[in-house]
Amino acid sequence: MKVLHDLHLANQAKMGRYNEKTVPASYHSPAVEYQAVRENALLVDYSHMSIVSVMGEDAWALVNYCVTADVSTLRDEQALYSLVLNDEGVLRGDVYILCAEEGYYLLTENMTSADVIACLHAALNKAEELDIQQIPEIDALDEARWGAVLLEGPYSWEVLAEIYGFDVIGLPYHEFMHTAEELILFRCGKHGEYAYLMVGEQARLADLWLQLLDVGEKFQLKTGGLDYQQTVRIENPCWDASGCMDGLRNPVEMQLQWAIQYDKENFIGKTAVEEISRNGVTRRLIGIIPLGECAALKVNDKVLVDKKRVGQIVKSTYSPARQSMVALAMIDAAYAYSDIQGFTLQTAQGDVAAMTQNLPFLYNLSMRVSPTEHSFIDATKLRRAE
Repeated sequence: MKVLHDLHLANQAKMGRYNEKTVPASYHSPAVEYQAVRENALLVDYSHMSIVSVMGEDAWALVNYCVTADVSTLRDEQALYSLVLNDEGVLRGDVYILCAEEGYYLLTENMTSADVIACLHAALNKAEELDIQQIPEIDALDEARWGAVLLEGPYSWEVLAEIYGFDVIGLPYHEFMHTAEELILFRCGKHGEYAYLMVGEQARLADLWLQLLDVGEKFQLKTGGLDYQQTVRIENPCWDASGCMDGLRNPVEMQLQWAIQYDKENFIGKTAVEEISRNGVTRRLIGIIPLGECAALKVNDKVLVDKKRVGQIVKSTYSPARQSMVALAMIDAAYAYSDIQGFTLQTAQGDVAAMTQNLPFLYNLSMRVSPTEHSFIDATKLRRAE
C-alpha cells in the first residue's frame, strides 16, 4: 500500500517540516511551480493540515464556541473559514469548518491536532453553560493516516472534471462533496485561484495523486511543495504563521475582523477582541509597493514619511505576475490607508519612493476563467475572458 510520503521520496521531492509534519517543500524550481499555480494547475501535498473530527448531537455548540465564525449558518456539505482566538483575543490559528451529517471536520494548517483537541477539551469545561448534554466524540484523523492534497490553479476544476465529471464544475466555493473513493472534495482556496482540497485516507490519496498526474499532463499540471506559498501568500495575502508573521497575532492589526462574527452570543476571546476593536489599534497591516527601481525589500526595512519612521516591512517577495517587488508592511494607523503616495522605503540599496496598495496585489487569472465558457484543452473555446 503506497502512501503519499512514499511517492514523494520516490520522485526526489525536497522535503520540509510544516505544522510538525514532513511534506514536500518543493518538486521543481520556484518559477515552475509559480507558473503552474498562476496559469495552469499545481498539485501539492497538504498533509501538514491537522484534521480533527467532532461528532455528535452537541458538536455544534462545542465547535461554535471555539471559533469566531457563526457555525449555525452551515448546512450539510457546506464550510466556513474562521479564526481561533485565545482568551486575550489573540490569534491561535485559522481553520476550515466542514459541516457533515454527523458533526464537523476541522482543518487547520497552523495548529497541531493536539492544539485543536486541547482547545475543544478546555471548552468542555463550560459544557453546562453551552448546554452540551452529550459530550461529542473528538478524533485526530491525521493521526489515523488521513491526509490532504490540494489542486490549485485557473484550470484545476477542468483537471478534476476528467475524473469526477461535471459535479466538480458546479461545486460552489466553500462547499464539498464525497467521492466514490470515500474522499472529501472541498472547494476552497486562499490565493485567488480555483482550488480543491481532497481529504481522506493516505492510500486513497496516493492513488488519486497518480491519477491526477496522468490526466493532468495535457493541462501542463505540475507537482509542487509548500514553499510555493511564500510568494502567493503575499500576492494574495492571508494569515500565515510561518516566519516573521508568527509574532503578528492581533486580528484587528492584521485586518482580519471580517472573519470575526461579533454578534455571536459568545466565543473564546470575544470580550477581549471586542475591547481591542473598540479601543482601536496603533498600527495596521497594509500592502506597499516601490514606485521606482527596487532590487530587494527585506523584513524590518523601515517605512518613512517625511523622514519619520511610520512602519516596517514584515514580508516581501518578487511578484512574477507584476514583475516587481511587493510587500506587506505594519504601518502606524494614521497612515495605513490604501493607494497613498508619499512613503519612502529605507532599503540596503538606498531609499525608494513607495505607495500603499489595495490588496490583493493581483487580478488573478482565475477571475477571467469560467468553467461554463472556457477550457484549457478544448480548441473550440477560449481559454479565458480577454
